[in-house]
Amino acid sequence: MKPTLPALLGAALCVAVALAAVPAASQPDGGSPLPLESRPLVLNPEDRAQQQVGRLVWRGGLALSSSASAFGGLSDLLTDKSGTRLAAISDRGRWLTATLTYDAAGHLSGIEGGRLGHLKGDDGAPLSRDRHKDAESLARFADGSLVVGYERDHRFRRLPAQNSFAARPRPFPAPRALAGAALNAGVEALVALNDGRLLAFTEGQRYGDNTAVYLWKGEGGSSGNWARLALKPSGLFQPTGATLLPDGDVLLLERRFTLLGGLGIRLSRIPLETIQPGAVLESAEIAELRPPLTLDNFEGVAVHRTPTGAIRLTLLADDNFNALQRSLIVQFELLPER
Repeated sequence: MKPTLPALLGAALCVAVALAAVPAASQPDGGSPLPLESRPLVLNPEDRAQQQVGRLVWRGGLALSSSASAFGGLSDLLTDKSGTRLAAISDRGRWLTATLTYDAAGHLSGIEGGRLGHLKGDDGAPLSRDRHKDAESLARFADGSLVVGYERDHRFRRLPAQNSFAARPRPFPAPRALAGAALNAGVEALVALNDGRLLAFTEGQRYGDNTAVYLWKGEGGSSGNWARLALKPSGLFQPTGATLLPDGDVLLLERRFTLLGGLGIRLSRIPLETIQPGAVLESAEIAELRPPLTLDNFEGVAVHRTPTGAIRLTLLADDNFNALQRSLIVQFELLPER
């Protein structure tokens, strides 16, 4: 039966009302709403009773998915002091913001309010060339401003504290020696120290027998204001993320992958007092994650304190837009040293 004219007019009115209620599909400064779905995770799928590895106690995890084709490739993150608001960047020139939710026990239980937008170039327009989009590291200074580190086209860009991702970025000096790094061996982990210095870990650039690390000394604002350090390797692990612990020490996230050994993730601590120009940094292991524990390509780490005063770690995994990998957010409580 063919619809009548009144029925057609009524249907058209309903569609118009529905469309008016939907947020704009694209907003130049605030990104677009991002539909997110999450599935809860356990620490060990083969032994659901396991709740601890090393000095880390499991506090919940989520496998994320979205109907938006631009979602994925999340390579670093920041959280606010409460661990509720999250900001992340992707290696395809995108940023993501969302709100993390917790259950009555304080365990990570969900994610909502997602928004996705484009990282901008020096001209204020969205990054367009693939070579320029590979955002891998993110740090926040004490004044709230952000620094984004890019691989392939090795560079840093600084964003203001207010409306950070909506603002036009400003060039931030990079170490001269970083220009010699291979395309995928640039800065993978970036952390702002409490005294205003900036510590940058490369993923694969060598400095003798060690991994190249750079320390921006704070004042001057030129590429000559960087000092070179090194990180003593721990087996085949390479840095992928870093953040600051409440006492000022650096928490380092590392990854290894071999065909025989598979994937491994390591978390360790670097004492603040050892971070000096020319130093060879060594880290003390907190925990190592191996199969069958829940893990994937973890590249981002953030720290906050819970209302009870516990130190909570948030880890982010990059799925590389690969159907065989997952976008994960997991949390652990860091136990004190005995």
